[in-house]
Amino acid sequence: MSVYPHSRVFVGPTQTVDIAGPHIQVLNTATGAVLHSTTTIPDSEKASVLKSGPVRCAAVDHGFKYLLTSGEDKMLKLWQLDGLQLVSERELPKKPTSVAFTADAQTILVSDKFGDIFSYPFTYVPLTVKQKKDALSSHENPSGGQLILGHASPINAFLLTPDEKYIVTADRDEHIRVSWYPKGYNIEMYCLGHLKFVSAIHIPKSDPSSLISGGGDPMLKIWDWMTGVVKHEVQVLEVVESFIAVRASKRKRGWQVQEDDGEEGHEGGKSKRRKGRGKGKQKAQAEAKEVEEPAEGDGEGEGDDGEVGEGEGDREDSAAPVPAADASENGEEPKPEPEKVLVIHRIESVDSDTGPHIVFSAVGTTALFAFPYKPGVSSSEIRHFDFGKPVIDFSVVDGKSLVVSLDGSWVEAPEPEDVIATQEDKMIRVLRITGGVLVEDSETLKTLVSALNSTSLLPATSEDLKKLDLYSNLVSMPKYASDADAADGAPSDNTTLPIGAPELSASETAKSKNKNKTAKGKGKTELSKKELGRMKGKQAVLAKAQAAQKEGVSTQAKRGVRDGSEEPEAKRARSEAEGEVEGAGLDEDVEMTGA
Repeated sequence: MSVYPHSRVFVGPTQTVDIAGPHIQVLNTATGAVLHSTTTIPDSEKASVLKSGPVRCAAVDHGFKYLLTSGEDKMLKLWQLDGLQLVSERELPKKPTSVAFTADAQTILVSDKFGDIFSYPFTYVPLTVKQKKDALSSHENPSGGQLILGHASPINAFLLTPDEKYIVTADRDEHIRVSWYPKGYNIEMYCLGHLKFVSAIHIPKSDPSSLISGGGDPMLKIWDWMTGVVKHEVQVLEVVESFIAVRASKRKRGWQVQEDDGEEGHEGGKSKRRKGRGKGKQKAQAEAKEVEEPAEGDGEGEGDDGEVGEGEGDREDSAAPVPAADASENGEEPKPEPEKVLVIHRIESVDSDTGPHIVFSAVGTTALFAFPYKPGVSSSEIRHFDFGKPVIDFSVVDGKSLVVSLDGSWVEAPEPEDVIATQEDKMIRVLRITGGVLVEDSETLKTLVSALNSTSLLPATSEDLKKLDLYSNLVSMPKYASDADAADGAPSDNTTLPIGAPELSASETAKSKNKNKTAKGKGKTELSKKELGRMKGKQAVLAKAQAAQKEGVSTQAKRGVRDGSEEPEAKRARSEAEGEVEGAGLDEDVEMTGA
C-alpha cells in the first residue's frame, strides 16, 4: 500500500511536527519516537480530523508550543503540541491560503482566497450575536475576525517584518504591498514590477531592509521594500526549467468556481456569477442535435477535449506527470499536451561556511536551488541538488540545515497498481551548504530522519493521495485567457501564458488575448480604457518611488525606532503636496487677458 508524503515538517529543539495528509504527528526530535498522533485519538475526534481533509495550511509559534492547521472545511484549528490537544476551532469566512502567529503568539493571522487578511485573538470566544458586516469588510466573518487589509485578488503569501510594524502581502495579480500593521488600511509602499503572479516572498535575516520575491516570472527580484525599488534581479528560469518534472494539464472552463467556491477575490469574484453558464448551452445543443450537428468547437460549456460540460464542476485532473492522451478512435480531439509552468514555492535564507545563501524551491521540480546572497549575484552562481523526486517543501533548522520533504512515491509514468515507497524513495532528506555547494548531510538529525522515512510513515490509498492534490498551484496560479474571456462574454480557448514573462503583465495579457485576434496588424495589442488606466497607475507609483530615491529620501529615518505606542511616520496628504505645487506656479500658469 502507498503512504502519505510529509507535506510539512517543523523541527523544534525537542519536538518535531509532521503533517501527512489530514493527520498530525508529534515526534521526539532526538529519538524520532512518535509521541502523539491524530491516528491514535478516539474515533469521534478522528472523524473530525478526517472530515477536514488534507491539511492545506499550517504554522507553529516561535516557542514551539502551539500549532495552527486548516483543511478543506475552512475550520481553523489551534493545537497544543504537548499532548496534541485541540485548544479551539473556529470557522473561517473563506478558504485560507496561509496562516501565521505573531511573535508573542497572542494573535493569529489568516489570508484567504478572497484577498483578505484577518486577525484573530489566541483565545477564542464564540460569538453570541451574529457579527454585522462593517463598511470595510466585503463579507461577514463567522468567528469575529478583525479585517487587517484586502486585495483585489487571492493573496498567495504574506509576512510580518521583523519588528512587526509592517505587513507585506503578495497576490495573484502581480502586486506586492507594504502596509502598516495592524492598521493595514495605511499603505506604505507598493513593490511593482512583476509581470506574473507572486507566490513567495522572504525577508533575509542578514538584510532586513530587503525583500526577495518570486512567482511565475523567470527571475527572483530583490527589493528595498520601503522605497519599492528593485535592487537586483536573479534569473532562475534557465536553471529551474530542466528540473520541472510535474507538468500542468490545462484546466477546463469553470473548474475554479467549484474548487474555490467562487472565492477568488473582489475582482476575480466575477467567476461566481459565471457559475453554470454552460448549462443553458448544453440544453440548447441537446435540443438542436436532432436538427443539425453542432459546429466543432462551438459552445461556452465545452472543455478542451471537445466534450460538453456543465461549466460548473468540469475540470481536468490537476497537475499530473502523465503524457497527454492521443486522439480517441471515435474522432474526439486529443487532450492538450501538459506543459511546464514555473511556480516558485518557498524562499528562505541559510548560513554557511561561505556566508549567507538564499534557498528556493519550485512546485513540481526535483531539485532544490541556492545562490550566495551578495550584490550582483548572477544565474551562473545558482547551485542545485537533484533528488530525482519532486520537492514538496523544505524548512530551515538552526539556520544551517535544510529538511526537505519529497514526493517519494512519484513516478514519471504511473502504473495501475499502487506504488510502494522503498528505501531508495526517501520522503525526507537533509542538506547543508558547504563551500557554496548543496550537499547531503547524513549525520544531522539522523535518527529523526530515519524515523520519518520508516516508522512514522502513514498508510494511504490511491484515492487519499489523489485528494492531496500536491501540484494544484501549477494549474490555479497562472492566468488563463478564459479567466478574462468569461467576464467579457467572449469564447474561451483555455490557452495558458508561456512559461517566460510576457511583455505585458499576466493580467493585461490574459484580458487582451482575444482582442489581439481582431486587432489590425499582426501582433498588435489593444487595451481597454480600464486596462490602460491600471497600467498608468502602476507606472505613476513606480515613478514616485524612483523620484523619492533620487531626492535622497532617508529610509533609515522612516524606519526609526519607536515604542509600541508610536506609528510609522505619516505621509503628507496628496492634497497638501499638490497644493504647494499649484501655489508655487500659480502666477506662471494663469494669464489674465483683456477683451
